[in-house]
Amino acid sequence: MNDSEAGPAGGRGQPAQADITSSRYTLGRMNGAADRIDNKYEVLSELSSEGHVRRYSVHEAGQPGSQRLRLEWFEVGTSAQRSSFHRYRSGLKALAPAGLIDVVARPGAYYTVWKPLEGRTLAEFLALPVRGEVEVQALRDLGTGLAEQGFALSDAEIVFPDYGEPQLAFVAPAARTPEEAAALNTGLLTPLGRGKLRRRRPALSVWAVLPGLLFLGGAGYLGAQAARIYLNPPIRDVMSVMGQPAENAARKLTDEGFRVAYTDGEGVGMAVGNVLAQDPPAGTNLPVGRQITLTVNNPPPLTVPKLDDLNLNQVATLLAENRLTRGQIITVDGTFTNTPKGRVIAQLPEAGATAQRGDKVTLMVSGGVKSKLTWLPPLTGLSFEDARDLARRAGLVVHTITRQNSDARQNTVLAQQPAPYVKVDVGSPVTLTIATIPFTGPSQSTGALPLPPPVYVAPVQPTPTPVTPTPVTPTPTTPDTTTPATTTPDTTTTPDTTVPPTPTTPDTTPVTPTPTTPDTTPVTPTPVTPTPADTTPTRTVALNYTFPSNLPDGTVDIIVRDADGERTVLSGTPSSTVAGATAQQESIQVRGDATFVVRVNGQELTSFPAP
Repeated sequence: MNDSEAGPAGGRGQPAQADITSSRYTLGRMNGAADRIDNKYEVLSELSSEGHVRRYSVHEAGQPGSQRLRLEWFEVGTSAQRSSFHRYRSGLKALAPAGLIDVVARPGAYYTVWKPLEGRTLAEFLALPVRGEVEVQALRDLGTGLAEQGFALSDAEIVFPDYGEPQLAFVAPAARTPEEAAALNTGLLTPLGRGKLRRRRPALSVWAVLPGLLFLGGAGYLGAQAARIYLNPPIRDVMSVMGQPAENAARKLTDEGFRVAYTDGEGVGMAVGNVLAQDPPAGTNLPVGRQITLTVNNPPPLTVPKLDDLNLNQVATLLAENRLTRGQIITVDGTFTNTPKGRVIAQLPEAGATAQRGDKVTLMVSGGVKSKLTWLPPLTGLSFEDARDLARRAGLVVHTITRQNSDARQNTVLAQQPAPYVKVDVGSPVTLTIATIPFTGPSQSTGALPLPPPVYVAPVQPTPTPVTPTPVTPTPTTPDTTTPATTTPDTTTTPDTTVPPTPTTPDTTPVTPTPTTPDTTPVTPTPVTPTPADTTPTRTVALNYTFPSNLPDGTVDIIVRDADGERTVLSGTPSSTVAGATAQQESIQVRGDATFVVRVNGQELTSFPAP
């Protein structure tokens, strides 16, 4: 097995776009005359594609007649996929499958190469009526080894040669726990309990010992040669690979006989995947076979910010702050999401995804909201409350209320705008003219009414007697605001009326008649003051409301409702824009008790009294 991975490449999460670009670059060589992968394998055909794994039939480059191999190419676009491949590679190293030729794990190139093995398959072996004890025990041991590395027997292709123990021809990627793998192996190996078992025979003949002796002799010779090369390796100068792509730099150094390891670094102004530093530095005399560590520009991933509902200027600023660039802009209809024109509806990569510096973010931008049409039935003759409810059901908002004197019942709708059955956009304002009681007050106060003249009642006249009448002068009475009384005239008072003497019955005592004076208390009429339609005083209130963060999708309006009806304070604002925000407005004029109403898509969400 040839492991071409040099060091822990991809220790941190690589962005999807950076790995895909690198993969296309590596596979791009397939478009040349030789159709090669990594300049090592020529592609004969593509066998299949499943998920992020593509399978090719290949042979070694420059050897058209060589054995056909199977190459498994892995598209590694996230840190999770990279970690999964490294676990897979570690498991293959521990198992050392006989069919594995090469495993590569470096930025832009993650693949394995397998050769075909001859022999009986596992299904054919389990179907045999008689199985050898050695093969059965080797199969159980092989299942245990696979389970320790997170694989089950069903994840592998096992071949039983005519002589010898079973071999691993292929192992597929898996992420199983040892317990899960052991449970699957137990179910698969159930047929081993049936059939006959051929016991192992002792091998004590010379022919059994001779191969071992030959093997030991060959191993001793090869060990001596390896020790001589290891103890006396040639020394070469380390070339400079600074600024070169890690793949090219590693190839040049390995061609010189050095081993290469990778480590991540971060550099400004250099492409991702290029070499930032090398250790030992260029020009160092180093024995062949020693390791050279390359620091590759692989900056830590960035988090893609959320761009929903932002305009393009805001997007450009936010992307620049996160060291990302704006990619393709796709204009879509914003009606279904109720997104205003020029605002971002969706993004790719999505918010929270990892990316590298300079990666492009594709945007889906709203081309505008196509208004939905609605209409109102005739509202004339309905009460204001019923008309307002019908307007809300139609998706409209009563914006203006006009009062008009009329003989109709109070608050009855006299006119409407828009007119009945006229189609308008949802959310359009509605103007209602409602009736109020007519009243016309006097132009000026009438003041106090004039006093009536005094009224006198004539005294009762008795039967006359032959007595000489004596003239009697009655005492005049002057009207007063107090209780009327008889006063003695003086030189300053002029009587209003002089009553002639009335003849009386002859008597020696003169009789003075007592006049009956009417109630002369002046009556001041109470002026009739016209009662206005509404005398509630006007006051000033302030709006201070924090929207909930889980507002339903749609359009938000804030209405103030007082003695004059309803007025819009905040109109036609997308809920995504104000979710979690605070609406504030000072100096809102209202009359009487006032209530703020919050509506979403014309439906009341909540209400609260004005302070």
